[in-house]
Amino acid sequence: MFEFLIALVLATLLMIVLMAVGVGLTMPFHGALVRLRANYNPRAVGLEGTENRVGPTLNTLVQTLKRTKRLEGWYGLYKGSYPMLIFFTLVSIASVIFVGGSSTRGPKGTYSTPPAGGIRMGIFTIILTLISLPMTIIINRAIITPYRLPINPRTSLSILLTPLELAAPWKLYLTPGLLATTATHSICVTFLARTVRVGVLGVSDPSDAEASIAAWRWIIFLIFQATATIWLTPLEIIGTRLSVQPNTGGLQAIPSEEEGLPEGVEYAGTNEDVIGLRPTTDPYEGMLDCARKLVDEEGWQSLYRGWWWTMGSNIFGVVG
Repeated sequence: MFEFLIALVLATLLMIVLMAVGVGLTMPFHGALVRLRANYNPRAVGLEGTENRVGPTLNTLVQTLKRTKRLEGWYGLYKGSYPMLIFFTLVSIASVIFVGGSSTRGPKGTYSTPPAGGIRMGIFTIILTLISLPMTIIINRAIITPYRLPINPRTSLSILLTPLELAAPWKLYLTPGLLATTATHSICVTFLARTVRVGVLGVSDPSDAEASIAAWRWIIFLIFQATATIWLTPLEIIGTRLSVQPNTGGLQAIPSEEEGLPEGVEYAGTNEDVIGLRPTTDPYEGMLDCARKLVDEEGWQSLYRGWWWTMGSNIFGVVG
């Protein structure tokens, strides 16, 4: 029994170390992707009818990385690392308990749907949604905040969350449209992906050594995984926009000038923000409202920022 506990502790520590390495390698790119997708860049009509953009114009991941590095330095590239590591740990534990494998985005940023099905998959989808929603809010806000977050978790949360969210954390689940978006995304990467995989490949676990799968079946499944980018990318972008939008309930989103920030908190870089955010006076009212306003204000292309990242994650999750 004692030897088993030691082995369990060592395995857990090894898992955390491997995830930490994965977060360290991918965090700058994930952070740039969140900033790229969260950046509010509406169209505006300039002189002589020319179309201009309001706020920072970010079109590529590299451009976003360079702007972040210039304004916030190396610290800015790794903002959100701690909550990301916590998130991966929670999802990994839930995966092992309920489906015996990994699911959704792993440290490599890939999508990998576990082989389990039925009731266990249904329970896992619910658990995944319940974990993903608050952690997505915290991670994304930690990435886009202009402030240098202190080590103290309570102080950091007081910067990232509104007074309403701090007083009643369960209201994070009532952030307009975010629960519906997160649940839809979770269903797409669990139930839908598994159903198509079983239907096309004929097996629930492609890694099964005894399974002999024809090449044409793999090609069809890979085409599906690539095609899933069409609906997964907008869901991710809408989820990003809704997650960084504070649920104020009529209260102020951040401490007022009279109250000031917690003692010792300072800007991460210069007094220029890396990205622009939509005014809280006219918030997104839900998933569909967010999609409509994105198209109306920033063009339909705004729904596919970083689509190649999502497509690569989908395909690599199958062949990796």
